[in-house]
Amino acid sequence: MKDEIDILDQALETGRLELGQLCEGEVEEAERLAHERFSLMEEAWRMRDPKRIGELKEKLLQLQSLQGQITSEARRLHEAIKRDLLKAKQENQRLTGYRSSLRVSPLGSRFVDKVG
Repeated sequence: MKDEIDILDQALETGRLELGQLCEGEVEEAERLAHERFSLMEEAWRMRDPKRIGELKEKLLQLQSLQGQITSEARRLHEAIKRDLLKAKQENQRLTGYRSSLRVSPLGSRFVDKVG
């Protein structure tokens, strides 16, 4: 049976995979991995042994560092999406401005010539 240190090691590996998925822009997969990592951390916390606090502290500090990296990557991705949406909105406004200034002239007369 796995002990809490092994479970935290697994949570660290899951966190690294999550960070990789975020860097690639795979948000849905990163979210799934985040939930998995959370479950592993909860399981390890329930199993904690007061005699191994030093080892647990080391692993938890590693997880804290990894969480900081994940958070900064998520913020970077959020800012990139925000910029893209702003650009799309500005482009839409620009094109809407052209639409209102253009006047479409018909190719032929609107009256039908009955002389034939």
